[in-house]
Amino acid sequence: MRRHLRLYAAFWRNCIRQVVEYRANFFSNVATNFGWLFTLILFLKLIYRNTQAVAGWTEPEMFILVGTYSVLRGITDTIFYNNLSQLPEQMRLGTMDFVLLRPVNSQFFMSLRYVGLDNLGQLVGAVGVLVYGLTQNHVHVTPSGLGAYVFLMICAVMIFYSVSLLVMTLSFWLIKLENLFILLDTFYSMARTPIDVFRAFGRGPQFLLTYIIPIAFFAAMPVKGLFGRLTDPSIMAAAVGLSVVFFILSTLFWQYACRSYASASS
Repeated sequence: MRRHLRLYAAFWRNCIRQVVEYRANFFSNVATNFGWLFTLILFLKLIYRNTQAVAGWTEPEMFILVGTYSVLRGITDTIFYNNLSQLPEQMRLGTMDFVLLRPVNSQFFMSLRYVGLDNLGQLVGAVGVLVYGLTQNHVHVTPSGLGAYVFLMICAVMIFYSVSLLVMTLSFWLIKLENLFILLDTFYSMARTPIDVFRAFGRGPQFLLTYIIPIAFFAAMPVKGLFGRLTDPSIMAAAVGLSVVFFILSTLFWQYACRSYASASS
């Protein structure tokens, strides 16, 4: 464990050196992330010019929802998501051979090798959106609500990582996975939408997006926990269960893929 922590610290040092060397590229990427976030905020403002609430969510609550999802993406994109997106290219180029030959856990190395420091701009902007929504909202946040929010966000990061790893591990067998990666990214963006909007279609879509493909835990559930609106006590247990189950499944699938891997030189 200590060896892996030292190695991860070395990953950060190397990526910081790279950012310092290519500062213009870093700041341009930060500006791009801010631009995407600004466009999303403008879109929300346009929607709420014509309505007071969407599926029971007011404008400040929607800003908190979008800010929460953007915080999640800022964390995941910085730590591991960009690493997983490189897996198909590594398979095609044969550099996956060198990953598996290293004297370190291949899943750890492949998931955390590069730190996306340019995504910190997205994270800072997301925190700003979140704070703005909280200052405009009239719901009092209790310590228990804040604790539920932080706990569910930790579970969200674990679920996000596990689902992403499950999908990207398919690149061991599929040659072109970039389109699937883009589709996955688009599907994740549904988490910026309150799960309550699917109420008109019955309980089926809500159940699917909560317990089968759990994007509801990426933003909606943490925000509901923050407001003290999680009336079902099983939600917390479900968050832990989904985090553990998806992480175990993704790890087992990765190990199976590595055992099945035929070297690029074979």
